[in-house]
Amino acid sequence: MISICEQRSINGEPGIIPDLTQLRETDLFGRFYLKKPNGGRFQGYYESLNGMRSFLRSKEWLQSVTGYYVNVAGKQDAVRLSYWTIAPQQTRKTVDLFVSQNDLKHIKEPIIPEHAKNSAGYGGEELRFRRFLGTYTLIGLEIMETDLLNARRLFATFRWQVMRAGKAYRPHFLGTFEDQSFFFNCLSASEKEQFWRDLAYWPDPNKVDWAHLFVNMVLAADWFPVWQHFHSPQRPLSFSEINQLVEPMGFQIPENWSL
Repeated sequence: MISICEQRSINGEPGIIPDLTQLRETDLFGRFYLKKPNGGRFQGYYESLNGMRSFLRSKEWLQSVTGYYVNVAGKQDAVRLSYWTIAPQQTRKTVDLFVSQNDLKHIKEPIIPEHAKNSAGYGGEELRFRRFLGTYTLIGLEIMETDLLNARRLFATFRWQVMRAGKAYRPHFLGTFEDQSFFFNCLSASEKEQFWRDLAYWPDPNKVDWAHLFVNMVLAADWFPVWQHFHSPQRPLSFSEINQLVEPMGFQIPENWSL
């Protein structure tokens, strides 16, 4: 299902976006694992995701699913495209056609759509969780396209400064989301409030938080086990300390970087 926002996207094109209010707990759940050939760790993931952007915006894809979300896969060089559908054959046909016409490949057999409880390890609120997954993905795709390096810095500092110090999430993200995400600006006031609640939701502190999925999408990684760092406020890490953690990911945060 699709809807068209009256505003225009960051790049000036009319915005066509999934209507996440159409998601249902009964929608079938499936996955594709896709990548560009010969891509390396991290960079291969971003290149693969860039290669899928036109497809993820297409009417063909959006009419074949009720929602979708994105994370890293493979050796941190591929995209895990998870989706919900009420028309699984149409979805598979649409993806196969795009893959055959573009420089992408399946790295493993797609998961056949079936009934699933995505929230089983995340608190059990299925419809709420599904809508959060779809929402963070659409915001993430836009901020990564607008300025990938800034997005990576934003999420590294979120983990190691905002979360570690027990600070509110919204002030850290709001300016970037408002400036760079057409989809975020299309959300109603109540939908935005729900998103902020969902982003900070952590029903079981001994398991990963909901924000982990968004971190994983933008950074193509997260740090495990790190939950003890976030159970009580601690000193936020300096940029130089964070830079040691993100060095394997291929980027750094300069001392004069700011939101």
